[in-house]
Amino acid sequence: MNRPFPVPVVTTGPGSQPETDDWSCLPLPSVVETWRSPDTPGPSTPGSREVLALLRNTIAALGDNPSPAQPLVFPVGALSSDAHQLLAQVMGEGEVSAQVMPSAPTRGTLADTAALVRIQESRYPGIWRVIVDSANGERIDDRIEIGAVPAAILDEARHSGTTQGTVPDASGHDLMNAPSIATEIVAAQAKAVGRHGAGSHVVNFSLLPVSPADIAWLEGILGTGSVGIFSTGYGKCTVAATGWRHVWRVRYFDGSNKILLDTLDITLIPEVVVASAEDLADSLRHLREIADWLEQD
Repeated sequence: MNRPFPVPVVTTGPGSQPETDDWSCLPLPSVVETWRSPDTPGPSTPGSREVLALLRNTIAALGDNPSPAQPLVFPVGALSSDAHQLLAQVMGEGEVSAQVMPSAPTRGTLADTAALVRIQESRYPGIWRVIVDSANGERIDDRIEIGAVPAAILDEARHSGTTQGTVPDASGHDLMNAPSIATEIVAAQAKAVGRHGAGSHVVNFSLLPVSPADIAWLEGILGTGSVGIFSTGYGKCTVAATGWRHVWRVRYFDGSNKILLDTLDITLIPEVVVASAEDLADSLRHLREIADWLEQD
């Protein structure tokens, strides 16, 4: 995916996620169902007719709306087991996975009973598998979404979290620069809320003179949000929503799980997890190739 990255990292193969530190956040995903690196299926594979019909629908919808403001949704829960298996093969598994714990009724994007949304990007950027579970673990929705960001993440980014963060009294804390950084975050968040998340303001802890006490105090006032995202596009990267709307914790790790870059990104959604218009155009081309190939049967 064409995503900007501010510093070089040491890439690594499959491995564990970064070690847990003292900051508590929504558990970040590592596995989503059966979406694995695909084997190449034959055009006569069972389920090919169902998958071909789904692909033709996605191609037509994305061709008519190549940069959808809201994700295009295609339910797949009713597909046969053979079609599910074939769809998993042709879609594969991409760079980004996520978990969302909806903080409020989901305003029509998902069922109101949703307790956990599991998301896995396919091998084609901007094409996502989304599985919705109820509070008792029952699967209540299974869908393909096509767009820059899945609807559940977009919905939480727009509606969850406090919209007016404040700087609490720091007396009694042995701090260096945390209060002034907090003032900067409050001002940047106010601008982001006024612009509905447009633009980006980055607070780079890796370059600022901050102490562990500063970081702990800032984490305490920001709190924990409802979205956790894991990306392997450029090494390992975690993106976690805080309790303040449009304020995200973004961290990059090297192959030894050492933090290379630690930032707050004050924006609607950090760009590292967003599929670009070019990504979607490239994915549309691949979908057409797959559909044409399956039609040879």
